[in-house]
Amino acid sequence: MWLGHRRLAIVDLTPDGNQPLRNAAGTLWLTANGEIYNAPALRAELTRRGHRFLSHSDNEAILHAYAEWGDACVKRLEGMFAFVLWDAEKQRALAARDAIGIKPLFWRRIGSGVAFASEAKAIVPLTLQAPPIDSLALGYVLTTGSVPAPLSIWRGVRKLEPGACLSWSTNEGAREVRYWTPPNALDDQPATQQAWVPLFHQVLQDHLQADTPLAMLLSGGLDSNSVAAGLAELGHPLTAFGVSFPESPRDEAPRAQAAAQALGMPFQRVPLPGVDVPELRNEVWRSLDEPSGYSAHLPMFRLSRVVARSYKVALSGDGGDEVFGGYAWYRDLRLPRRRGTLMRRALETLVKRAESPRATHAAMAQFSRHSALHRHAMRQFPRFLPEEVEALLAPMGQRFDDEAMLAPMARWFSPDLPLRRALQRVDLMTFCSDHVLTKADRASMAFGLEARVPLLDKRVVEWGLTRAVTDDEESRAKGVLRDYLATRLPNLEQDYFKQGFSNRAAVQRDIPAMTQRIADGYWVRNGLWSPIWQRLIRPGMPYHEARLEVLYGLTLWAEHNLRD
Repeated sequence: MWLGHRRLAIVDLTPDGNQPLRNAAGTLWLTANGEIYNAPALRAELTRRGHRFLSHSDNEAILHAYAEWGDACVKRLEGMFAFVLWDAEKQRALAARDAIGIKPLFWRRIGSGVAFASEAKAIVPLTLQAPPIDSLALGYVLTTGSVPAPLSIWRGVRKLEPGACLSWSTNEGAREVRYWTPPNALDDQPATQQAWVPLFHQVLQDHLQADTPLAMLLSGGLDSNSVAAGLAELGHPLTAFGVSFPESPRDEAPRAQAAAQALGMPFQRVPLPGVDVPELRNEVWRSLDEPSGYSAHLPMFRLSRVVARSYKVALSGDGGDEVFGGYAWYRDLRLPRRRGTLMRRALETLVKRAESPRATHAAMAQFSRHSALHRHAMRQFPRFLPEEVEALLAPMGQRFDDEAMLAPMARWFSPDLPLRRALQRVDLMTFCSDHVLTKADRASMAFGLEARVPLLDKRVVEWGLTRAVTDDEESRAKGVLRDYLATRLPNLEQDYFKQGFSNRAAVQRDIPAMTQRIADGYWVRNGLWSPIWQRLIRPGMPYHEARLEVLYGLTLWAEHNLRD
């Protein structure tokens, strides 16, 4: 067993906190990434039980929790983490990833053994021949913009899923077990400020644990404004940083700066002018260990570079849209009348063909799940349609249809929940984990910056997803955050709809150069994409810029990661 670690020291800056960590007997060894926010409470409990700690590292709590409770220790951890623990007496490894997937963990079988890493690029070269590209994973990049866990872009390299742990020994091999799933029922309690504020402030206090200074990533939206307001109320008005798009009417930096000033926070603008986008795009796509179609990597990359010059930890508002239902695609979940009529007819046909009441129920459940998810996916991922992907990847022999596209989402869809909560649950475990958190982690860690996301603390997630659905939720999304800010930032207009990052103008300027780069690139040069790619991205096609950027990003990624 070999354990290696390149440390970003945040808690216990002494050599005692260096990894791998071990217990006093030298029988347990640990390498871990992330933060355990309830480490002080665990340390106190385990010390009472006779455990002797050798450092002040929060991650050492994992070692002693395992010694006390075995694999069940992961259920007691509150935080963001990915770790591998070696039990020398049992000749057994335990790997685990936090409930929401804030921290990544890749793994790969190699002969009779197994390799783990926080980046795929660390385990891809461990064999003489690199693993082949997984063409199904490539299909997901083209449709949804990312590779869903447990797949990775490399065949045979897996991502450990959020809320899962994996044990390995020479006798039993690798065994994966899920230790947490998102809530599947409501408790019928409304989202009141009396319940929310104490929970939120406790979570924020826990996220402040560090032996280095912290910063705040502030966009001016409800989510990051809420985190900033809570920190200020707790007596921690951190220095805030926000991206500015100088030429854009969508620039949100003035709004973020106004919030920071109202809260007594110093604020620094980080400009991202359009002229910088092409070079930044090239740098970002080349740095990723998996390709992505999510353009929000760019501003996060620029922001992280600047913040990391002075700080090692930054808090952000990521996750509020999933936990409190803020995305635009939640706004109207009702069917257009014509589509509703067609779907009713289709459902009637399924019911008539069913051979028994049980078959009827199964058909109705499958149809309901598929139709709701299909509508959701079409609104959420306006890139390539499944049939277009199948045509594009025909030279690779990859079949790809609606069922394939929806499969990662379908496993998290719960028909027992109201549709809004069911889709929030899906988005938490797919879009949030595979897009939002990947963006935050890869961009920040590229510069030695730890991004903390208090709105995705497991306690917040479980509370938010179990609130009763109210009548005004569709017209007033994220009401609990609006009410929280009403008395803390009363002069800021909270009905403002956050725009997010768009580099559409930069793409439009670079269409000829990007198209030529694709034509000369790895996929086309090696005949892995059919000639249909040119028609799919011609001007005038729906979502032309988004499609072009996905193919361009794949081309840049391949230049850095693949060989002819």
